[in-house]
Amino acid sequence: MAVNTHALWFTQMIEYEVPAARQAALAEALVLRSEHLASRCAALLGVSVQASDDGSRVLQYLQWQSRQEWAAASASFGQEPFLDLLREHQARGVNFSAYQALRSLVRAADGGLHCQVPEPQAYQGA
Repeated sequence: MAVNTHALWFTQMIEYEVPAARQAALAEALVLRSEHLASRCAALLGVSVQASDDGSRVLQYLQWQSRQEWAAASASFGQEPFLDLLREHQARGVNFSAYQALRSLVRAADGGLHCQVPEPQAYQGA
C-alpha cells in the first residue's frame, strides 16, 4: 500500500461475523476493550463499535494519529486475548481493513460540509 505522508489519520476496521445471539455481547466486549486500549494509547483518537441490522456482524472502527503510532501501539497487542474473544463470542469470520484518511468532511453550524483538518502535530506524530 502506498503511504501518503499527508494523511490526516490512520483507520483500522475489524468486521466480526457472529451468530445473532452473540452480537450484543461481542459489541459490549469490544467497547470495554476499546476503552482499555484508549486509556493506554494516547494516539488512539476515536473508536466506534457498530452492529448490523441483521444481527450477524459487528464492526469496530479505530482511528489512530498515524500508521506509525498504530504500529508502536500494536507491539503490546500480543498480550491481548484476541483469540479468546473470538472463541467466546463464536465468531465465524474476521475481516481486517486499514485506510489512511486523506480528507474528512463534517457538517458545520452553517449546515454545509467542510473539510476537517486537524492540527499539524496531530498527524505528524509530534
